[in-house]
Amino acid sequence: APWLRHSIKPGLSRHDVVARHVSQQGDLVSGDVVTVVGASGNVGKLVVLRLIDEGYIVHAVVRTPEAKQRLLDFLGQERIAKVKTFEADVAYSPAGLDDAFSGASAGIVCTGTTAFPTKAWAGGGVGPDDVSAKVLDALWENKFDVREAVNSLTAAGLNTPDAVDARGVQAVVESLRRIAPGANDAPGFKRLVLMSSLGVTRREGFPFVVLNAAGVLDAKAYGEAAVRTAAQEQGFDWTVVRPGQLFGGPYDNNFYLGTLFQLDKDVSTRGVSVTLGDDVAGDTLRSCLAEVLVQCLQNTATRNSDFTVLNVEGDVPDA
Repeated sequence: APWLRHSIKPGLSRHDVVARHVSQQGDLVSGDVVTVVGASGNVGKLVVLRLIDEGYIVHAVVRTPEAKQRLLDFLGQERIAKVKTFEADVAYSPAGLDDAFSGASAGIVCTGTTAFPTKAWAGGGVGPDDVSAKVLDALWENKFDVREAVNSLTAAGLNTPDAVDARGVQAVVESLRRIAPGANDAPGFKRLVLMSSLGVTRREGFPFVVLNAAGVLDAKAYGEAAVRTAAQEQGFDWTVVRPGQLFGGPYDNNFYLGTLFQLDKDVSTRGVSVTLGDDVAGDTLRSCLAEVLVQCLQNTATRNSDFTVLNVEGDVPDA
């Protein structure tokens, strides 16, 4: 859809972006396979839905059988014939990723966890209701050194930012190195889109240094760098999309502060602002983010670049 191209604001001009970043990779077409990592999450489910409606075949990576069922229930009977699910815990048991990326022309990574300890960190035998106690124990054992405490939680199998946003994205990259051809071969895998966060390049300044207390922006920076390096080595395109604080449905499986009380601003805040780089701040509707992630598969202006997407006052852009 053309609105995304027209929404890009200059840090570089849109002409510069296209001139500098248009690759030699072919466009994706209806019927191509797209692998979605984090497919049962709140953004991932919307991405899978939109991909199916755009005519793609989806390889959906989920962590557990329960997550698979949540995804299928969300999609409904009419769409599930166009999706094949694969179980893989990208942070701790990523073996299923190779099968999920086999035959894929592109991938969208929608994984993520909360910046601070919440039930979303549950893992390694620690249930959602036991996360707080485990975190307090880790802080005490590490003399309230937050980063050392988080390291110990990662080692214990919890879904910390380092586990999900760094180790998990690295596992995706390693799978692509095994599956995708090298840069001198005929490209089969064409494009990888990574959902990241605004503030990654500003994480040493206020207020992002606070958000980064448990290392979430450091972990996302590591994941971004891993994607760029692999793309250069393997010859596929990359895009990093930086949303702000996420809001809006779906509300199930949601542990995020902005939507714990379903604070949905969609009625008045449907305009979209897309800005190159990482220089702005604001909030992003999950439905808008999912649409942008899917559009990045076709939009040449987004290839081999990073940009921020925010929702602002106004109407939904024209198709």
